[in-house]
Amino acid sequence: MYIQGIGSISAQKLNARQGELEMINGGTSVFHCAEPDYKELIPPMQLRRMSKVVRIGIAAAKAALLDAGLEKIDMITMGTAYGCLADTEIFLSKLLQQDEQMLTPTAFIQSTHNTVSGQIALLLGCHGHNFTYVHRGHSWECALQEAFLFSRENATLRILCGGIDEMTNHSQDIIQRFGTYKKEGEGIEAHSDGTIAGEGAHLFVMSAERSYQSYARVQDICLCNTNDSVSNQLQKFLGKQNLLLNDIALVLSGDNGDMRYDAEMAALFGAVRADKLLRYKMFCGEYPTSGSFGMALAANAIKHQQLPRGLNVASVAYHGGTILLHNHYKNQYHSFILLQSI
Repeated sequence: MYIQGIGSISAQKLNARQGELEMINGGTSVFHCAEPDYKELIPPMQLRRMSKVVRIGIAAAKAALLDAGLEKIDMITMGTAYGCLADTEIFLSKLLQQDEQMLTPTAFIQSTHNTVSGQIALLLGCHGHNFTYVHRGHSWECALQEAFLFSRENATLRILCGGIDEMTNHSQDIIQRFGTYKKEGEGIEAHSDGTIAGEGAHLFVMSAERSYQSYARVQDICLCNTNDSVSNQLQKFLGKQNLLLNDIALVLSGDNGDMRYDAEMAALFGAVRADKLLRYKMFCGEYPTSGSFGMALAANAIKHQQLPRGLNVASVAYHGGTILLHNHYKNQYHSFILLQSI
């Protein structure tokens, strides 16, 4: 399956076709999205009624189609763990404030997890298969796996696949009660417990047919959901492709800066040379579908045979070849995606 177009909205501004990344958010408390100028992507009258997660989702979808040179797609498959947090909070707050009386249904209707993919379909006029996966830390990977399987069945399908999650102040406060995030003032690279919250929308136009503008090939996907150790599952995954870890040109590690998971990260990638290992969550923060940001980076690097210009990682060298993308959420829901040059 080939990546034909990329639409990426995150804490950093990624121009995939030009191979450039503009560093905007340092992430000392939360990696909030650097929202684009929506005027050319979404009609103003529709934009004013959209919540943030719907805005960034539609904008990323439109950007992906523009990048691929398409106006229509055949199916949509999305992954989100949090869904529309802001609208959910609005509805629940009004439920309490108004004592369950005289509630308007708008916030409830817009709070469902499939709101984003539904709005994308309406705007693009897509009447085909439309499915949203809500599988916690495997939400994005399940959506990608579905796209992978559909592309095998029908080589002509043009598939829009992506991962999206937002973070609100209220939700951040609730999640912080479990010690998920670092203390205030600590950056994501601080050697301490916890990570930094993030959010983003990263959508891809995919198909089984290679074209002159294809970014990269998604060779295989592995969702670690057995009792076997993650390290063993990684070895088996690479073994299916007759590869060893040393054969990988670049590893994008899902290390999120939480020192509680250092042992697992060392077991997985301790043998990888430092100049072949990049921790992509240092640029986007941690959220369940952050692996989609990693894939946008990987596809960009493969297309241009180098890391995006503007990415401040002088210690990492990449000049083409196979990329292994790793993701995990709270040291659970590990996954691996293998991307190759075309």
